[in-house]
Amino acid sequence: MSSTLPSNVDQFKGVKPPPKERAPIGGIVVTVILGLALVAIIFVAVTRLTSGGLSRPSATAVPTAAASSPAEATVQAAGTPADPATQQAIEQVITQVDQAQVQAIQSGDPSVMTATATSQFYQDQVANNQDLVDNGVTDIKLVNIEWGSILVNGNSAVATDYETWSTTFQDGTTEQARDRNVYTLVNDNGTWKVQADDHPDQQASGNSSPGPPSAP
Repeated sequence: MSSTLPSNVDQFKGVKPPPKERAPIGGIVVTVILGLALVAIIFVAVTRLTSGGLSRPSATAVPTAAASSPAEATVQAAGTPADPATQQAIEQVITQVDQAQVQAIQSGDPSVMTATATSQFYQDQVANNQDLVDNGVTDIKLVNIEWGSILVNGNSAVATDYETWSTTFQDGTTEQARDRNVYTLVNDNGTWKVQADDHPDQQASGNSSPGPPSAP
């Protein structure tokens, strides 16, 4: 007869089915609570959106970029984009002003700049050219013009462009610079003339006026 020992006691017991595992009550409760909370949050958000509590910022809330110069700010307040014919005429005048400055430096005769400039701007150009010469400039060349906006307000206009100039000095060195120009123009009996030429980027960086080594 076999004996019952601690090592074989299970052989003499009836085999019982394994107990069923119960789902943890705490986990179910937590899941239900989280689900209800999520539904409540979604409900509140939808309610606030429909009632106007949450909304996108309006267009007026976005700050507009400030004008680059007083002249540009004045025309932008009431100015409109130039029509194709006016745009072409203004671009042609500005190009002629630049070419006249090149010719004036090369020939030493500033009178070639009178046709496309007001009397005040002509005097400004004469003084500017003298500054260039005094700083050892012997030649200037307009390399490229990139046109920006042209806004017209009656007989006034503001044109922005980006000009690349090459400047040659007495010692033979050459420097090239690209600068933003904001031109103010007036219509004089049907002819556009340049009244002023601002360099807002030079002014912001501390350069008071055009001249070497910056573009004319």
